Amino acid sequence: MEDFVTMKLDEVIDDLNCCKCDQCRRDIISYALNRLAPKYVSTDTGRALAKVGLMSSQAEIDVLTAIYEGAEVVRKHPRHPVPKK
Repeated sequence: MEDFVTMKLDEVIDDLNCCKCDQCRRDIISYALNRLAPKYVSTDTGRALAKVGLMSSQAEIDVLTAIYEGAEVVRKHPRHPVPKK
């Protein structure tokens, strides 16, 4: 799940209007992962089935929603000083 969330964040980060530093990226990923159902597997077959499940439209929508919500929270409350414009 973490790899999938990271991949989706990479795809949409330019549209999020938020800081792209490593700290903010980790915070967005952590926020999203904490709000998504875990997908634990212990076999190669389980990994394959989990990947297939993540390819569903609903799974992608759930991940993107969590990412966008995380970006909003991180944008409003970054854990580093915000440079003045």
